[in-house]
Amino acid sequence: MPASPVKHSSAAPEPSLEDDPLDDWNTGADPGEDDGLQLPPDYVDEPHVRELLDEESPRRARSLADSNPLLQWTSDIDNYMAELLRLEGKGEDVYHTTCLACQIPNTHAIYRCDSCEDVRLLCKGCIEWNGLYFEKITLKQLGLRYQLGHPIGHACPNPSQARDGDFVVIDIDGIHSIALDFCNCHLSSLHYVQLLRARLYPSTTVQPQTAATFRVLESFQLLSFMSKCSAYEFYRTLARRTDNTGTRPLPNRYTPFLRMIRQWRHLKMLKRSGRGNDPTGSSGTQLGECAVLCPSCPHPNINLPTGWETAPNSWIYALFLAMDANFRLKRLNVSSNDKDPGLNRGFAYFVSEKPFKAFLQTYDKKIPDDVSTCSNHDAIKSASARGGKGVAASGVGAVVCSRHNIQRANGVGDLQKGERYPNMDYFYLSTLQQNTPKKLVVSYDIACQWSRNISRRISVYPIALRPHQSNEDITYLVPKFHLAAHNLACQIAFSYNYTPMVARTDGEAPERNWAASNPTSSSTKEMGPGSRRDTLDDHFGDANWKKTTGLVTSYSRKVKEAVAERADHVAAFLDFSASLARETVVEWSEAVRQWESDQTNTNPFEPTLSQITGSKVRLELALEDASDDSPMHIHDDISPSVLISQGLDLEEQQQRLRRDTALMGPHCTDLQRAKMLERSNRLRRRIEAWIEVQHLYMPGVAVFRARENREGSGTEAFNIKLYFPSQDYEARLRFALGHDILHDLRRHILLRAAMWKSKDRFVRGQRENMLEGRISADIARYRANRVALAHLAESLLNPGWLEVLQPLQDADTVSLNSRQTSVGEGRRKMPWIWRVQNTGDGDDATMQEALRIEWCKARARAHRWQEECILLREEMRRVESFFEWQAGVWTSRASLSFSDPITDGGRRAYALGQAALRKTMSARCTAAWQEARELVHDTSFVLVEADDPVE
Repeated sequence: MPASPVKHSSAAPEPSLEDDPLDDWNTGADPGEDDGLQLPPDYVDEPHVRELLDEESPRRARSLADSNPLLQWTSDIDNYMAELLRLEGKGEDVYHTTCLACQIPNTHAIYRCDSCEDVRLLCKGCIEWNGLYFEKITLKQLGLRYQLGHPIGHACPNPSQARDGDFVVIDIDGIHSIALDFCNCHLSSLHYVQLLRARLYPSTTVQPQTAATFRVLESFQLLSFMSKCSAYEFYRTLARRTDNTGTRPLPNRYTPFLRMIRQWRHLKMLKRSGRGNDPTGSSGTQLGECAVLCPSCPHPNINLPTGWETAPNSWIYALFLAMDANFRLKRLNVSSNDKDPGLNRGFAYFVSEKPFKAFLQTYDKKIPDDVSTCSNHDAIKSASARGGKGVAASGVGAVVCSRHNIQRANGVGDLQKGERYPNMDYFYLSTLQQNTPKKLVVSYDIACQWSRNISRRISVYPIALRPHQSNEDITYLVPKFHLAAHNLACQIAFSYNYTPMVARTDGEAPERNWAASNPTSSSTKEMGPGSRRDTLDDHFGDANWKKTTGLVTSYSRKVKEAVAERADHVAAFLDFSASLARETVVEWSEAVRQWESDQTNTNPFEPTLSQITGSKVRLELALEDASDDSPMHIHDDISPSVLISQGLDLEEQQQRLRRDTALMGPHCTDLQRAKMLERSNRLRRRIEAWIEVQHLYMPGVAVFRARENREGSGTEAFNIKLYFPSQDYEARLRFALGHDILHDLRRHILLRAAMWKSKDRFVRGQRENMLEGRISADIARYRANRVALAHLAESLLNPGWLEVLQPLQDADTVSLNSRQTSVGEGRRKMPWIWRVQNTGDGDDATMQEALRIEWCKARARAHRWQEECILLREEMRRVESFFEWQAGVWTSRASLSFSDPITDGGRRAYALGQAALRKTMSARCTAAWQEARELVHDTSFVLVEADDPVE
């Protein structure tokens, strides 16, 4: 790193560059001609300056310096970085122990004001605010002259006024005109260096007339992150704060402010990534080096244990990625890459522009658009759609960490014609060139199409882009929210819920990131290409950092949730399995394990029976109707148990007749009334026949019935009271009846689900009403039977019956699929009616298939939550290891020495401060996660199976 540049007082006058209205790259102005301006003697023609201009001639680069101040500034990036780091230390006051203001002996000069440009170290008494109030007037009008290059209160023997005697400072409280003097003493620093050492950021490197305080630049940067405030809105706010009456003309420094904030963003990015502490400086920055990495993700040689590659549970070291495109972040056809090339050049999140454009020029037409074999996805349809008139970029594509929503280094780039494969492939393959493990889990909303020929496309691309992972090491899935738009085969094969070893990842991380970055589109769409990339890089970096600092609280919350959900779903899965025959559970367990190990095997999640149609459902309903009026055979030698069983059947027919009678409206036909009357008469005759037998066992009942006849009660067949001879028999029969009703209810629910899936699902009318009526009748029968059973069973049945025949709520009657629930598949709780003992008994193939699929889903839910606990435990370990690694890197940077001992002090202080910060973050995580670790410390890698041997 070169020493800070200096110059003699005899140096030639520095020309002004900032009065040119086209001096900012955002304007897209054409470079002007050489007007003979003399460059400073320390000007260095950096090779990368010519690279930005795509010119070979050094003379051409110098001639453009007058019309491109930002371009000239790139040659002084390292000098700027050195001055920023110099301020991190004590500076020249390292040689003083007495306060330079009061000169009182034995005072401790250990304080520095961060709100002013006086960088001296003062004692406590001198730095305290004195409470004076000044009338609103410029410092220049008060006669103040601000002297640079000397301590405050010391006159410069050879001052040099700012050009035209006027200097503008943009501060957090307004825009100020001051009288500023530069130091022109022997060996004095360049003008921009003098400003930087006073915490004033110059707008140009040559004879600056405008500067912004560090605090106003930092305030705008943070405000833009939090509120997405544009630079224009912020600058106009400062202008109105300076004069909100319009009576005082203010200098217009909006264009210089744009340039300064853009440089500030770039410098802060380089500083935080350690480039100022590296001997190669900014020119040695590698692709993606300035990105804020995800501490939770696996980084080989950083936060993974020794031997992780061959560990038996290597799935916990897989990297989870998610891809998506955003067409809100478009860019209008403003400026060009030649006029506005950008400062980052692939250092952070956006890919390097020149290699990217060269790749598209070569491969864009070689990769044809795929014809979808799945649903008609918008991403595929828009692949050849242009962004519209006047649009240079239709949006951006990005690759992010799908478990922690962290933007990936070199994983972002522009889209020109929709979501084309060459663009998305380049972003995906570019981020894989970073430090990545062997195993990947990649989600994309069209992964079922995009992944089909990815290996073939990679074989065509340049060798430098080919990843070290093989296609067998990569699992392709579709984000959970987007999966519903795919056909059934894709919904099963590309599901996060059914795929093993992916925990509770949902793949929707890009959508969450877009929600945060979309508000920036109103300002970035008007920027030049380089300005937009640099600005979005800064926003992505801040978003990554906020998520990094929030890991300490997010993991505590996630672990508590995962442990509770794991307990619930494992218990539900085991209960469901216990309700089925063990040989059935063993058969299904083996089938699902075979499919998980090799997905060419039969998929147990996929239905195999033919689709149930409306005609089949109508036939089953008709057969049920015929069985309702089937004749009842009563014999003289009927036992009490048979009598009670028949009585329960009559009670059920009474309930059905009562329901059907209530459904008859006032406008029913004579034929309908006649049929209902005939049905009532038949039921009455059966009840009377049953009563004759009942009187043999219960003679006293005749007295009650005679009284009812005299009082005229029970004239309707469905109102005739039935009296049962034995409470013990009735209780036992009602308990069995409860199971029978649940069986009918489950079958009707399955039929309803089949109706929804059939092509007749949009038909409305009698068929749907009949099916819903059957379900309502089953619910009413169960509830009435349970109420009667509750009166009888208090002393006759084991109290455990309450856990078997539970109260039936409306939420318990939803279908096995999740259409009627508000939660996702991974959190769905199976209603208790499907976990009752002997649920799977019977030969109904439709019922068996539905139970098999639901059992597989219940197993998948239990396994995903167990995997989530395992992965959260590993990720917490990785976070602490990552922070410790970063602390070590910054500690080693503190030991590096450069040519300037004063600047070295700032570098060392900054590096040690960053190392201490990382150690603090690691220690805070360790302390905050103590409870979370106790919850998951005994988590086993062996997942619960229902067919494990019974001990």
